Amino acid sequence: NAELKRAVADLPVRPASPDGGHPGEIRVFGRVHISNKRFNPETDATVRRIEYLMPLDFFVPAITDEQSKGGIRIPRVESDDQTTSDRQHHFESMPSFRVGKNSRLVDYDTSMMDARPSPEALTYLYRVKKLMQRMTTHVIAVEGDAGSKLEKDFSLQSRKKAKGRHQAKRNEKRDERRKKDQKGGRDSEIKEGPKSLSKKAGGKKKQTKSKDADADADADAAGDASSTKFGPAEQYKGANVLKRKRFHNFSPQALAHDYLSFRRMDRFWHKATIRYDTDQDGDLLRGSNRPFVLLSLTGDAFLNCQARSVIALLVAICQGVIDEDIIDCIFDEDYPSLVPAPMMPRTGMYHSEAQYMSWEGRLFTVLNARRTGNFEKGWSDDATNTAVEEWRDRMNRETAKAWCRGGILPEENGRLQSEKTWFTNHLVPWAKRANQQLQDYRRWKQAQRMASENPGLSLVDALLPPLDSADSSVPQLFALVLRLLQEADASSRWPTTTAKRQMVMVSTNKDDGTAVTESLSSARWKAIKNHSEGEVSAYSLAEGQGGASGSFSVGAMPPGVGQPKANEIFPELMKAAFELEIALCPDREPSSTIAVNRNAQFRPHTDSGAGAGQSTSLIVGLGHYVGGELMVEGEKKDIRYKAVTFNGWKQRHWTLPFVGERYSLVWFTPKGCEGLRGIDLCR
Repeated sequence: NAELKRAVADLPVRPASPDGGHPGEIRVFGRVHISNKRFNPETDATVRRIEYLMPLDFFVPAITDEQSKGGIRIPRVESDDQTTSDRQHHFESMPSFRVGKNSRLVDYDTSMMDARPSPEALTYLYRVKKLMQRMTTHVIAVEGDAGSKLEKDFSLQSRKKAKGRHQAKRNEKRDERRKKDQKGGRDSEIKEGPKSLSKKAGGKKKQTKSKDADADADADAAGDASSTKFGPAEQYKGANVLKRKRFHNFSPQALAHDYLSFRRMDRFWHKATIRYDTDQDGDLLRGSNRPFVLLSLTGDAFLNCQARSVIALLVAICQGVIDEDIIDCIFDEDYPSLVPAPMMPRTGMYHSEAQYMSWEGRLFTVLNARRTGNFEKGWSDDATNTAVEEWRDRMNRETAKAWCRGGILPEENGRLQSEKTWFTNHLVPWAKRANQQLQDYRRWKQAQRMASENPGLSLVDALLPPLDSADSSVPQLFALVLRLLQEADASSRWPTTTAKRQMVMVSTNKDDGTAVTESLSSARWKAIKNHSEGEVSAYSLAEGQGGASGSFSVGAMPPGVGQPKANEIFPELMKAAFELEIALCPDREPSSTIAVNRNAQFRPHTDSGAGAGQSTSLIVGLGHYVGGELMVEGEKKDIRYKAVTFNGWKQRHWTLPFVGERYSLVWFTPKGCEGLRGIDLCR
């Protein structure tokens, strides 16, 4: 532990954080020898728990009722002291309970509070609890949900394969025993599995089948009449599945099409409310009566910053800076735009526990600190558990000090400086942008409902103004490139979009050219089902579902990568496009490569690789269309006949829905193409 402490102390600090840049702490409480080499403590954890301690100040609304979007607060009643501030009223009304105590407060700890909390306080806690539950994953009925059907089908196939492997091992052991018996001169009967079990009845052998075999036979007999593209319909009646959610909006690095974005968060709850009345090290906590809330999150794994962002979203709703339906917006799998959640400071968060339930039975060992009599080996002894509890208590106290170290603002009724700094510098700017994104989502949902109620109306037609409202004139500078793009489109020689690029594209319909989104959960499981071997893409989509969209590259590629075939197919287009870059940005170093897109709507993504010399990409849109703006980290940019630069390798970007004929050109220089100029290839 002393060596760990020295190593952690050498880590870089964060001076701007409320804890003064403290790098944290790691502590070892014991060791358990595990002889099974297959056990991996990083990947074999079935449940991970993260805890976060924060002052109640974060939940006290800091904006006026006129500015509030609703929010959640503990209302006053006539018996309350009307002269106290809202902050002090929340402090006095919030019940205290320790870790492990029943939060229903039936047998509450009288040493921690003077009286049972008011009905208003309990109602407040109930509303906060319901908000937490909306962010967790739930078990739902399989029937009627395409993504859940695919997930359940994949689970059933996995179980069937595992059952076959176990049966093969049993058969192998049976054969070995039979060989040993034959060598020993004994002729013993070997009882076989249920499918080959036979009995003599009336001098004849009567074959019996297991229930599984009967079920398989019934399913085969039912044929196509009772089957869907997801499998036999009957097998899903009454079946449930734990439906994962995509948490890419809760991490600055994750994207919607990443497999790791689909996570299981089993529980999010208020674990304890702690008050510190004394402090031997100073006056940071003494006499403040400030409650500190301990929140706990459990799941299979957490993305980078996911836990802090989930908590920050809860705080934003309780503060009243955003409406509750932001939860629906962030988790909607059909919504193609990125809606990042806010993020709490690092102060207060620690990894509390990892559970290995599937391995404890195999190893006969308790693998996380808890008091249990299941196994003698492991960390179930009182000494280890007491040491862990004392360490957690000390960490919570040190965290509470860190929150208070920035000072208290008497002129704002005792508000913590650390909370005000985060609210002003982070939450308020986020809320301004998020409220606009929420309005866009509401319009999108309304258009989605209109399209579902009117079969002849597409989603983008309901969402966007008519195409006739757009100016159809073409600036002279872009006329040649647009004509060559249209000729390439009509030539039937447009190259096929690579599978990697299709993965971040929204498919389109050939008949009307409008975008048709697909549930990411459905696409994920469909890809796994259709590609049982080899690399699996997040979307098993034919290009544009009819060929209305597409993307290819021209110019130079890094060594070891095949040069674009389009260089030879469309040489005139290639030359005109590189000349257009020079005309648009004469001071910019000419790029080596161009991505050419036709009616392509991209999902939020970052470009692969890295820029060489150029830190930014250059993009422009051409054609007669409405919508189709470029979004860069939530900022809308109109690119129709307007050149826009952005860092495509670091900034997440995507395309808004559009109607009409839309082309776009993206100039860039990938790593490995240093010193190469695409315009030189045209001479």
